[in-house]
Amino acid sequence: MRISVIIPAYDNLPGVLTALNSLRALADDNSRIEYLVQDDASPNVNYMALVPHEIASVQRNESNVGFAQNCNAAAARATGDILFFVNQDVWAIDTHSRGWDTALREAFEDVRVGIVGARLLFPDGRVQSAGGRFDGALQPYHPCLGWEHINHPDVATARDMPWVTGAAIAVRRWVWDTLGGFDTAYVRGYFEDVDLCCRAREAQIRVLYDPAVTLIHGVGSTGGNPQFMANAKTFFDRWVKPRKLRADVPTIQVNFWA
Repeated sequence: MRISVIIPAYDNLPGVLTALNSLRALADDNSRIEYLVQDDASPNVNYMALVPHEIASVQRNESNVGFAQNCNAAAARATGDILFFVNQDVWAIDTHSRGWDTALREAFEDVRVGIVGARLLFPDGRVQSAGGRFDGALQPYHPCLGWEHINHPDVATARDMPWVTGAAIAVRRWVWDTLGGFDTAYVRGYFEDVDLCCRAREAQIRVLYDPAVTLIHGVGSTGGNPQFMANAKTFFDRWVKPRKLRADVPTIQVNFWA
């Protein structure tokens, strides 16, 4: 299986280069990986001039279109069987076992698996994401957020999850094409990853969290999203109001609409 690593970029050259260099250095087989940088019309960085073409293929959008549309544009030119979307503030670490690419391919050996999410750690080693669940109000949340024990069974065990974070999400190509990619109704990031996973599960496609793929996530290099609550309402109207989801826990874990 050929992997297309897609990095949506915006005004963070050091982060993009760190992501690219770490992923390339810690892959087992770069001959079966292509690296794509999609520049969302950055005002202060010329990625096409500054990212060596032998490291990654760079394309620049004519205007700033936001996370979902930017990722969709990169996916349209990708050639891999697996599309691996990696945020510009994510980088690979040495797990002293197999490379992240081998682990990712092994996760997709089950043909029923259509989406795989990585174990993401904060730079200090605490857990940022080990898959996502829905709380008592059907709000998406990270159940292991901030945990220090990354080898706890809830963190270190591969399992099907309701959703996985878009900061490091791999999608089988035919699944991506069938679902139509990220929905651009979610403006400027947030909830498009949860929505994609919900659509996959609705189509009986497995969404897998796999800690064998472990990366570091700096979190929020583009400064957050003022459209967060508008996106939350879009998700609520589409999935929660029609009662298409079920709660994983009875308690309230976050405060989006509860």
